[in-house]
Amino acid sequence: MNIIELKPVGKIILNENTPDRDPRFEHYLIPYYQRGYRWGEEHVSALLEDLHNFMLTDEKKYCLQPIVVVPAIDADGLNTWEVIDGQQRLITMHIIFNYLNRPRYSILFEKRAKSTQFLENLSPETFNDESPDFHFMSQAFNIVKDWFDEKTKNDVGYIDEFNSTLTKKVEIIWYQIEELKGLKDLDEIESRKIDIFNRLNIGKIPLTDAELIRALLLSKIKHGLSEREAILRQAEISNEWHRIEMELRQEEFWYFLNSKGLDETSSTIEFIFKLIAENNDKKYSTYLWFEKQVKSEDPEVEKENALKLWARTKEYFGKLKYWYENDYLYHHLGFILAIDDSSIKSIRNMIENSNCNKSKFKEWALQEVKTKVSDVDLIDINYKNDTKGLKKIFLLHNIATSAINQKAQKNRFPFNLYKKMEKDGGWSIEHIHAQQSKEMKEQNSIRKWLEDTYDAIKDIKQIDMEARDPVDDSASISINEDYKERISNLLGQERIVEEEFNQLKNELIQTFDSESVHILDNLALLSKKQNSSLNNAIFPVKRKKILQLEKEGMYIPITTKNVFLKYYTSSDLQPYYWSKVDKENYYRDIEEKLEPYLIKETVENE
Repeated sequence: MNIIELKPVGKIILNENTPDRDPRFEHYLIPYYQRGYRWGEEHVSALLEDLHNFMLTDEKKYCLQPIVVVPAIDADGLNTWEVIDGQQRLITMHIIFNYLNRPRYSILFEKRAKSTQFLENLSPETFNDESPDFHFMSQAFNIVKDWFDEKTKNDVGYIDEFNSTLTKKVEIIWYQIEELKGLKDLDEIESRKIDIFNRLNIGKIPLTDAELIRALLLSKIKHGLSEREAILRQAEISNEWHRIEMELRQEEFWYFLNSKGLDETSSTIEFIFKLIAENNDKKYSTYLWFEKQVKSEDPEVEKENALKLWARTKEYFGKLKYWYENDYLYHHLGFILAIDDSSIKSIRNMIENSNCNKSKFKEWALQEVKTKVSDVDLIDINYKNDTKGLKKIFLLHNIATSAINQKAQKNRFPFNLYKKMEKDGGWSIEHIHAQQSKEMKEQNSIRKWLEDTYDAIKDIKQIDMEARDPVDDSASISINEDYKERISNLLGQERIVEEEFNQLKNELIQTFDSESVHILDNLALLSKKQNSSLNNAIFPVKRKKILQLEKEGMYIPITTKNVFLKYYTSSDLQPYYWSKVDKENYYRDIEEKLEPYLIKETVENE
């Protein structure tokens, strides 16, 4: 099994296992299939500055990115390391040690002996551009020299302090590939090494925290076991790992927990590791936290620590899976995670509060939802003063509606579709009636508005402005054929007269739409992309487009769809007008669905 550990930079120069050479330092082989040294000023300066800034802090350790190596044997039968990943950092540090005139490891270039010799003897007197290797090595040395010249201008002890910091306090993630040891076929060994190199370097796919943690745990749990027992134990953990990875990769499960897309992560189990680790946002900080928890002078303690961390990983996964499979927790916790900025922080809070019986945790989840909407007043909230609050209300209304419907239809709120849409442009608040807007002037927009409107009203004879009353059915108006003729005439113009169009548009809005206002009963949730295509459209146009979008497979929130299907009015009302009765019923449904979350609790007198 592969070996992973943190090594001080000094230990990759010289350690207790370094072979007896003259001089006695470690050797690193850069294989033929790797390109040469290519770091420019940006990379070299960044490394130097990072190290300098670390020196100015009180932190005890600083970690560099992984070096991936395969054990090899040189022509003298002595151990050397074939570098699969990390060539650029190794060579840059070699150049730094060269300039500082301090002990350094040797770097050998397979089939490029001139580069080996050039790097070993690199100095301002040897600079040249005969090859890309020579050019970039010379340039790097010059950058290092200029940088240290500036730093030592007024500090004679700077070089000693820098070298001591780099060799003793700066650590490197040492990833040692051991899985090739049992292979006999040299061609297969070479092929496997190239495959590893390609994965890490072609397209720049680096080692992930999850891969490093996997190697760490598997390398530690085998202590004290026979070879067969170690293989069986590692296989057991690998199978459990694969199951967790695959289950989290289910889209509905992943997006219930996460706003980050599946295409943005190479490992889903890493999400659980981030929940467990008390880390920061720095690269490899999750692995470094795990490594710190495992590390001990006693291999048996390291084994127990690794097993405890793996048990904790499975425990966390078990909690997440239970939440996902429980409809009540799925909808309540899902709402919290959908509106919070950090799912990691929120889920940690949930886990901390879940160490109680299931009923108590459900009560906690309910209280959390209440807290999230405690600042919302359904009567006062409107489009102009609180669009963020409106989004929360409409999301919760959709979730509550889905939670009720799913009992019969087994169809829960689709957090995966909601969050995908959130990433693809986001959500906005749509006016059910067209809001009053500035006059339209752009010819293509005007023509499109007229075409859509004509298509939507061409078969309408009259519209009912209120719900039908068995006694009084006079609350209706006819659609004058003059509207359709005026639209046709405007569409026939080579350039549509803006004044005529805007006059007609305002008349149609007044005919089809009641007073357009910004309060709750005239608003619904819709994606920004969809909303932009409906801007300024009258109700029948919006209705037709909403239904068409759903037929095309676009996700339309259930309550928005209900609005345009006239779901909230049970009377025989034709579908071309959002009436006062529609508004009242829609508002009442929001009020009823959200009642468990918006009612203020009263404290009873004891």
